[in-house]
Amino acid sequence: MHKHTTYKEKIAIVAPWLPTIVDAIKRDLKQEHLARDWVFAKQYFPGKNPNKLTADELHPAYSQAVATNEKGEELAEFISNRWLLKHADLYYHFEKELSTLFPNFSELEEIDAATAKKVMQGAVEQYGALNTYLFCVFNSVVFPKEIYQELSVKATATEAQKKEEAEVEKERQSVEEMKTGYEQQLARQADKYEKKLAGLQKKYHIDVEALKKQIASLQRKMVAG
Repeated sequence: MHKHTTYKEKIAIVAPWLPTIVDAIKRDLKQEHLARDWVFAKQYFPGKNPNKLTADELHPAYSQAVATNEKGEELAEFISNRWLLKHADLYYHFEKELSTLFPNFSELEEIDAATAKKVMQGAVEQYGALNTYLFCVFNSVVFPKEIYQELSVKATATEAQKKEEAEVEKERQSVEEMKTGYEQQLARQADKYEKKLAGLQKKYHIDVEALKKQIASLQRKMVAG
């Protein structure tokens, strides 16, 4: 990653993760950017209330605007900086690690591959591959190209695994909800039949008592006759 990579270029690099990035900063986009740029809001979200826009609505509009709008670089910078502000812990981590290894790390043109790999792995263990990757791109961390490639592969793999696990969990919850629904339905049916049976038993006892009284009355009449 070159120090002088533009923000538009950075957004292009992390394009597959832009929905995740936008979701993380959607409040900033709505309350800061859209609140002050009504022209942009009307152009990309005509007839919609900016405060009620979802991340799914925001993402394609900002993706298009960064690529084609005359203010694309400014928008890309806003998106990058707001994401970085929400991940300040990563900044402090890298500052601590790099300042220990390189007193003048801000002047580095490129970190050697072995050192970069060690720093990268430490960050991934604490903050995850995707956040580490996004931070490195947005903050122009001077890792070699091969480290960026490795980090990108890690991010893709871990996020794919998370997605798969989330789908499995969603399916499990769906099965559990279905099971719970059936159990509740059976419980209601059982309660209904129990009440019906109790009613029949009560009617049976009443009918039996009435029949006993009728028999007793007939027996008295027979004796009296």
